[in-house]
Amino acid sequence: MISVMRRVILLIAAILLASVGWSQTINIEFKNGSTQKYNMNDIEAINFSQDDNSSQEQGTIEGDFVKVTFEGNTYQEPMPFYFQVDPVGWNGDTPLTFTYDAIEHFKNNGFAFMLGLIHYSRQRDLLNSSPGTYKCVGNIYLDYYSNFTFTGMLEIDYKEYDFVSGTHQVTSVKEVGGKIQIEGNFTNIFEYHGDTKTIKGNYRMTIPN
Repeated sequence: MISVMRRVILLIAAILLASVGWSQTINIEFKNGSTQKYNMNDIEAINFSQDDNSSQEQGTIEGDFVKVTFEGNTYQEPMPFYFQVDPVGWNGDTPLTFTYDAIEHFKNNGFAFMLGLIHYSRQRDLLNSSPGTYKCVGNIYLDYYSNFTFTGMLEIDYKEYDFVSGTHQVTSVKEVGGKIQIEGNFTNIFEYHGDTKTIKGNYRMTIPN
């Protein structure tokens, strides 16, 4: 079974694709360069268990990661592979891609967190982008987004917390091994029926070609 968080983010991807008239398919881009395409109607049939196990070997301290501080404790996990919706829209005449987590992080620590990033699709446009402060949203379908828009999702005890506000700072954009690597930090505030939670963290994400 796919959890609430994964269902929500896949549903967002499907809505985005449908809203602009593209076929409802989604690519899974793995760090080893392979790609699998799925129809959104069949997305629940995907079995991630084998990928999750093998991906832990790929995610090293030098690789992609997400590190968060939550409830006074700090946790870090690798981000070895992603989903992508490409393109997800346009910023003027520049295409945008939505790259986001395929793994729910920190589930063994009593909560689950996922993140995603809207960014320019073309490498040359990404490399011309500057570090700085960028937008942070809770729902990219309902909110305006542009290059380096960050989105986070928090789940505790199978309850999906609503995004309230946040900040996002891109600290580095560089080419590594023919791919674009982005680093940044964020603060996200979430709320569920009056219960407010804050997550602060940083990440390294290498955009699949």
